Amino acid sequence: MSATCGRETGAGTWSDQDFYRALTQGIGHDGRTLYIEMPYRQFSQLSDEDLASIIVYVRSLPPLRHALPKSDIPKAWLARINPLPPRPRDFAPDLATPQKRGAYLAAAAACTYCHTARHDEEDLPGMYFAGGMPFQGAWGNVASANLTPDPSGIPYYDERMFLEVMRTGRNDARKINPVMPWPYFRGMAEDDLRAIFAYLRTLAPVKHRVDNTEAFSLCRKCGYRHGLGENARKLFRW
Repeated sequence: MSATCGRETGAGTWSDQDFYRALTQGIGHDGRTLYIEMPYRQFSQLSDEDLASIIVYVRSLPPLRHALPKSDIPKAWLARINPLPPRPRDFAPDLATPQKRGAYLAAAAACTYCHTARHDEEDLPGMYFAGGMPFQGAWGNVASANLTPDPSGIPYYDERMFLEVMRTGRNDARKINPVMPWPYFRGMAEDDLRAIFAYLRTLAPVKHRVDNTEAFSLCRKCGYRHGLGENARKLFRW
């Protein structure tokens, strides 16, 4: 269903509580469990103030009549997904340090959804932010990058380079594939981008080489196909 607030084909009849429950628990306005393509697990970490801002923004969008087909998700997949419990009334994120604020912003952007391998719709243990998720579309066949500070990730990034990538979509002379939605992030305040980088520096290093310039092959560590997947075991003796 369209996210704009048209009453016939959109969210025009949804209450604020319908939006809030969808964002924090993964329960649709009609009571069904939402599939994790809607990253409510990450959005559930947002403050009430930021969630309210999202709801106000969505309500400000012009109504559009755009009928979409009903979701058809295999029951076996849905059976593995449970909605989240209601949040405590006194929930408040900890934003006391740049690293903690960066973690909060990374959750708001659902960064782990693309940069952490999943099996059976759950994050693969030991692969947090280690990349490898494949994406195929108009942008080509690419896999998400390892963002950890391991030598196979981005230890060579400094703050200047990170800001440049997020502002321009370029890593020095190389373009970042547009499946990584840097055009949306480029408008963020510089302090917020610096906080995200500070948070990435705190991640546990994970050996997992992903190279989109190489032919895709099966990686025994993450279970996906990506560049250097076939050779990863030999390179790092996993």
